[in-house]
Amino acid sequence: MDEDNVYSVFVSYIEIYNNYLYDLLEDLPETGPSRGLQTKIIREDAQHNMYVHACTEVEVKSPEDGLEVLYRGLKRRKIASTRLNCESSRSHSIFTIRLLQAPLDAQGEDVVTDKSAIVVSQLSLVDLAGSERNLRTKAAGDRIKEAGNINNSLMNLRICIEILRENQEAGGNKKVPYRDSKLTHYFKNFFDGDGKVRMVVCVNPRSDDYDETLVSNCSSQY
Repeated sequence: MDEDNVYSVFVSYIEIYNNYLYDLLEDLPETGPSRGLQTKIIREDAQHNMYVHACTEVEVKSPEDGLEVLYRGLKRRKIASTRLNCESSRSHSIFTIRLLQAPLDAQGEDVVTDKSAIVVSQLSLVDLAGSERNLRTKAAGDRIKEAGNINNSLMNLRICIEILRENQEAGGNKKVPYRDSKLTHYFKNFFDGDGKVRMVVCVNPRSDDYDETLVSNCSSQY
């Protein structure tokens, strides 16, 4: 690392459950009446970057610190048993790592206070819940509602990517429906050209899962 700069690393961990945002690192009271995680909202800063308002950011000093925070948030993720998966993710989760680089003054002692000189880099690791067919999972009650929200958000992600590709290839200006789901709304900046997106698809080679595998692969090719 450049000795003329100082660096800080912060991590956050949010969950999108039934199209609502939750901070998996939120401090909950240890005494008094118990309560669940509070819903959060997406806001836009002066540079048109999307962020989750009042989301907890934890400064970490080592990879071990980062993993400890990750495991702490994992314990709060929404999971449930279905006919096909005894530990099925019922939400999307986003673990974000932010690296701040700030220059030192000419004497190499104090950090320059000019905000324009600070460089911020961000890596978001997104775990998308898989699409489901109720005929196979035999879902009922809350599981059906969760599956519907998961499938709708994945479908909107695919629609946004399709329209973006169409606009790029045909030189069009068709509106991209980012706000139709919290997932695409939050990552609007990445898709608009301010970042890069890479997708890793997990599939099952079993013939019984052919339809789900086909849908996943079709989505990833965009």
